[in-house]
Amino acid sequence: MMNANDSFVVVDLETTGQSVDRGGRIIQIGMTFIKKRKIVDHFETFVNPGQLIDRQIQQLTHISQNEVQHAPYFEEIAPVIHTLLKDSVIIAHNVNFDYPYLNEEFERAGLSPLDIPAIDTVMLSQILLPTAPGYRLVDLTQYLDIKLSNAHRANEDAHATAELFLSLWRLAEQLPAQTLQQLQQGQWQLLRQTQAFLQLVRPKRTHHQFTIFNEKIALRQTFLSNQKSPNNASLTLPQVKQHMSFKPAQDKLVRHVSEFIDKKHHGVLTINTPPKSGKTVGYLIPVLLNALKKQTVLLTDDVSLQQQQMQLIHQYCRFFKLPIRASILYEPNCYIDLEKYSQLLTDDQYPAQVQLLKARILVWLTQTKTGLLQEIKIGASNVSWLSELKGHEQTYFFKRAQQNAQVSQIVIMNFEAYFALSQQLLVAKQHEIWPIVVMETPSRFRKDLNYYFHVAIPLTQLKHQLRALVLEEMKGMTHRQRLLMKQIISETLHIIKQIKQNGTANSNLKRAHKLFGILIKLRDLLVYSHNDVPQFLLLVDHQLLRSERLLAQRYLVSQDTHQLDNGDRQVTLNFDIDDVAFYQSQFLTAIDKLLIVSEFLPVDVSELLMAVPKTHTFKREFIRDNTTKVNLVALGDFSFLQHLEALVQTKVGPILVILPDKVRVNHWYQKIRYGLETDYGIVAEGVTGSFNKIHRQTQPNQLEIILVTDQIFDHLWQREQSVPKIVVVPEKTVWQPASRLELLLGKMQRNNTNVLVTQLNAMQRHRFKKKIDIKKFDQKPEILTQKYLEMMKEY
Repeated sequence: MMNANDSFVVVDLETTGQSVDRGGRIIQIGMTFIKKRKIVDHFETFVNPGQLIDRQIQQLTHISQNEVQHAPYFEEIAPVIHTLLKDSVIIAHNVNFDYPYLNEEFERAGLSPLDIPAIDTVMLSQILLPTAPGYRLVDLTQYLDIKLSNAHRANEDAHATAELFLSLWRLAEQLPAQTLQQLQQGQWQLLRQTQAFLQLVRPKRTHHQFTIFNEKIALRQTFLSNQKSPNNASLTLPQVKQHMSFKPAQDKLVRHVSEFIDKKHHGVLTINTPPKSGKTVGYLIPVLLNALKKQTVLLTDDVSLQQQQMQLIHQYCRFFKLPIRASILYEPNCYIDLEKYSQLLTDDQYPAQVQLLKARILVWLTQTKTGLLQEIKIGASNVSWLSELKGHEQTYFFKRAQQNAQVSQIVIMNFEAYFALSQQLLVAKQHEIWPIVVMETPSRFRKDLNYYFHVAIPLTQLKHQLRALVLEEMKGMTHRQRLLMKQIISETLHIIKQIKQNGTANSNLKRAHKLFGILIKLRDLLVYSHNDVPQFLLLVDHQLLRSERLLAQRYLVSQDTHQLDNGDRQVTLNFDIDDVAFYQSQFLTAIDKLLIVSEFLPVDVSELLMAVPKTHTFKREFIRDNTTKVNLVALGDFSFLQHLEALVQTKVGPILVILPDKVRVNHWYQKIRYGLETDYGIVAEGVTGSFNKIHRQTQPNQLEIILVTDQIFDHLWQREQSVPKIVVVPEKTVWQPASRLELLLGKMQRNNTNVLVTQLNAMQRHRFKKKIDIKKFDQKPEILTQKYLEMMKEY
């Protein structure tokens, strides 16, 4: 049995391949020894693999052929390593790679494989750090402020993993006894002896800081956000300015917002601001000064911005002693259903991935203030089981958030939450309209509005899928259940036939609503009889909800879309809201003053916001300043690869390459991989990982060429979505529509050093002449690198 006084050895290997059987060999070993919870010794050595090291491995590890050519062969050092490890507990970050690999090398050297306990720090981190931004060693060391100066070197990685392990041990001790006991006794299906390590941990924390739910689950104790502080309700803007200095652009913004709030008539004001102008503070100060008399909703889909807004509100309320409460409110299904989780917690019949997620949630519930499921999305987004935990209006965390919002002067919401809950919240606050609503980063406003109501029925596809379902063999289904299934499908096909007969939009929507209700019965029948649920039935709840929303609206739009698929005509019936009519007659009628503050406003959103009814005024303000221009280098007569070859010589960090689609990404990935000699690594969307994974794992100073599709423009509006100092767009089609270029330039202006390598037409150059400084290199190719180096030195 493992105990705290055992010798623990952290092992990290750098290798030439994924397995010894496939010809892989160790090229570096790092070991860090832990005794009595202290690092006591290190062992490290390069290993001669007896073969050439692939260029990609050299790029990843920065281990060259020269460094290993005079190193010992593994057979020479194997006995020493075997002796050092045989009476220890092995620790590794991804133990199922390092431990088996080491044993394969031992067997190849004629030694017996080790049979000793082993702990995986990836799994431990996933459980004990459930909201970490990622679980690579580099992610975790940054998150915990552990030094890792040279990742993918075995000695550095081993030491950092040892520090991580000791940090995780301390974190485990801080868990409430209830939670720790459940981690020790549950069937979590953890790798090797990882759970045995949890069983030796002893708690050091009492229950006083926690609430116990259903006598099972420890929850962090929380209180109403921003409890009232000493009253300073009469604070004025001149008094604020005695303690705060504003940038020139920020000062203009404060003035515009203050004047707008003080006006007596209903209105809409959009303010375009330059990058890095401090716009969030610029509108929050006037909002805070008026919040006691004019309650405010802050609207944004950007989660990081919501968190910043809360932090700033708390900060200024404490400093100026303002008696103002603020809270964040989401839709009920965004919160965890504690009752459901409590019921499923002890059911051990789930696969390992789900069991691990259950353990993570157990720890997360001791940390979360909100209960929002989005907090644990890293590593959980592909686990469909998580959808079973979505809350409802009686959910513990939603009810608490709702109560908090009802007594808050400032409520922060995303667009969907506002569409769903704003009227209900107004009634609870005994208000008829919202005095102030502020949108920052409103790029998704129109998309979210349409998505909130959109209903789509793929009539042809649905008909084929239902008929195929009748022919399937349903194991475990009784004769009566099978008859019921056929009856449900027959009724469904009859409704589809009625819809195809071209009734009115309203009558077809009613039929669609009935259709979704019947499909839910079909899905529940399949679940009850333990049969697989087809993909098209998994999202039917959402469609039912949206159809209910649309049925309550007056402004309905319906249209068919036709598409050829393998020669078959596929018909989809779409129902949508008339967004302009909704904006005028429902959205704005519940708002006195709508303020929009943004660096970038898409044309479609701008057009919608301008379509105000006669009851409201509309005004647009532009705040300018001398923001640094983006250095634009024309591709000119040089090829994309020639520019890229010169850019990697600057070694200023990652280089982002934006391409039209995944086909072009793969094309250029192969060209660069085999045609460019460089120390830079290469990552590519759809080849080495998803867009989200690549974005999450990109480090500011990492030497990587990052190839992505134009999907990036769907994310650039988010505050946390940054771009590297060098961006290359080799194909002109990426700039359609031109608003993409405007969005990217705004992001790049946030950097002190920024270079965009692309080709613009005359119209684009003229339109954005105030944002770009055009550099044209018409020298010889060998001069290109020198030009880029000189440019980087200047900035």
